[in-house]
Amino acid sequence: MSETLQYWASVFTILSVISNRQTPNHRDHLSIPECFDILTTVGKYSNAHMSVPSLQLEFRYDPSCMIAFSRRIVRHGVHEVEGDWIAWAWYMRDSVHIYAGVPTCRWA
Repeated sequence: MSETLQYWASVFTILSVISNRQTPNHRDHLSIPECFDILTTVGKYSNAHMSVPSLQLEFRYDPSCMIAFSRRIVRHGVHEVEGDWIAWAWYMRDSVHIYAGVPTCRWA
């Protein structure tokens, strides 16, 4: 693991990739609540929106958009999108910190 860590160029321990799919409103229970997760989008698409029902908000989710929040605390979802798109979700997971023998995060 220590060999991999010297080449890992991110403070985040996990990267998930989502492509061309709708995600119902949910929370990500494997994410650490104390940290902000970052979602980034790319593609040729239109009419994308991210809903955050617990805060009664809805955001335009255009290409090259970046959104940061605690996905474990805040329910969120993406409605059906017209076109092709990819979203990267960067986040932390305690199990990786424990495995690597590094301290867990504190509140952001």
